This record gives sequence, C-alpha cells and structure tokens, in this order.
Amino acid sequence: RPAMSTAQLTLQRDYLGAHRRMIIGRSLAASMVGAVPVPVLDDWLLHVVLRGTYRRVAEARMVDVSDEAVKNLIYGFSRPPEWARMSLGALAYKIVARRWRRAVLVLVATSRARAAARHFTVATLFDHYCARLHVGLGLDAADALALREVIDRAIASTPGGFDIRAFRRAVVAALRASLKAPMELADLASGGRLRRLLSRGQVLAAEEVDQALDRQLTAQTSFLGRATTAVELQLSAEGNPYIEQLLGTFDRLWRERKDAPSPTSVPPPPTPAAT
Repeated sequence: RPAMSTAQLTLQRDYLGAHRRMIIGRSLAASMVGAVPVPVLDDWLLHVVLRGTYRRVAEARMVDVSDEAVKNLIYGFSRPPEWARMSLGALAYKIVARRWRRAVLVLVATSRARAAARHFTVATLFDHYCARLHVGLGLDAADALALREVIDRAIASTPGGFDIRAFRRAVVAALRASLKAPMELADLASGGRLRRLLSRGQVLAAEEVDQALDRQLTAQTSFLGRATTAVELQLSAEGNPYIEQLLGTFDRLWRERKDAPSPTSVPPPPTPAAT
C-alpha cells in the first residue's frame, strides 16, 4: 500500500484537533504548578490540572470515567519523581551564584518542557483511545491502569521522541519572569485565584482551578492563552511524524493486549487421538 503524505496523515488524524488546544494548555499549566514552593499543594494542583484534562476528553467522547480511573490514568503504577526535582528548580535558582543561574534556567526549563510534552503525548493517546478504540460506556479503574500501561509501553518502544522545542520556548518565556518568584507562574495558570486564596487562608477548590484554567485558555490575551497558541501553531505547522508513529505503535500494542488469551481462561481439552 502506498505511503500516505503528511497532508493525508493530518487529515486522517483530524479528530485529534478537537481537544489539542485544551491538552496543550493544560500540559503547560501542569508544568507551571510544579513551581509552587509549597509542600503538598504542588502535588494537589498537578492532580487537579491533569484530572481536568482527562475528564474533559472523556466527557466529550462520551466515556464515563471514575475518580479512581482518572487517578490511574494520571499516575499509572507509580508517581513520577521528577516533579519533586522540578519544584526545587526555582529554589536552586535563588541560592546559586549568579554566573550559574543561566545554566539552572536551562536545566529547569528543559525538565518542565519535557514534562509538558509528556503530558501532551499521554493525553493525546488517551483522546485517540476514546475516539477510536474504546468499547462500551465506561472505563473502570482496572482498565484505566491497563490503558496507561499500554500508553507507557508505546512511548517507550517508539523510536525517536517528541520534539520539545515548542514547549521549551513557552516555558522559558514564563520562567524568565517567574523563577525569582515561583508562585507567580502557578498564579498565572489559576487566573490569580491561587495567590488570593492562599493569602486569605482559604481552601482552594478544585472546581475553581478548573474554571480559572478554562478562562485563561479561552482568553487569547492571557499569558497561558498566548503560550498555548504559540505551541499550537508550531505543532500544526511542523506536523507530528513522531505522534503518527506513536499512534501506530499504540494501536498495535492495544490489539495485541486485546487478542492475548485471558490468564484465567481454561484451554479446551485435547482432541482424542484416532484409534
């Protein structure tokens, strides 16, 4: 069969464009909340941002997901350790000598851009699964964990990697203004709600963060809106050959999992030999 052109592949995957902006914006926001220098709060904000991503995709694709299923989609079998290192990046920037700060900026920006790209990739595969492969009404916790395992295997076994340059430029622009005051970056992602509520000692509701993020993404003039648009335009202009290859790998691994015999199934008895 003749190979498809880039234009044909783009058209074939047009269904993924419906949620691309939301996924990009929330992937960037997940990187931003990693800068919050408040124990527990950074993990909570990360969970809220990513939970909103998966719930919006599932709702739009008419797939019911439980809270436990969403948790499994976010973390898989274990929570990535890199967020602890990323949260320390802003603190390191404040204590290192001035001549080393540029190097710290590059390291932190690269780490956060890589995490944003990872979140974008995982959520895109989930969107693809919901749109093309899901059968039935809901996704329970066990199936969500199995799905995340296949997603991780697909990413690990696909040659090459996602080009993080678009995300890195957006992250660097944010970090230049916020590393000296890391709370500012997460505050931008929450539309100012984070700082106001923390200063008043009030409880920050997950719904408020979700709604603030939606407003930030809708407003083209907001920081998060501009950063998302810049990444979206670059990804659309350059195409995503890696994503296309990754989708193919994921489809293959998912089919293999579905076709594999159940470990609890009983094999049929052997046919008696003819006498």
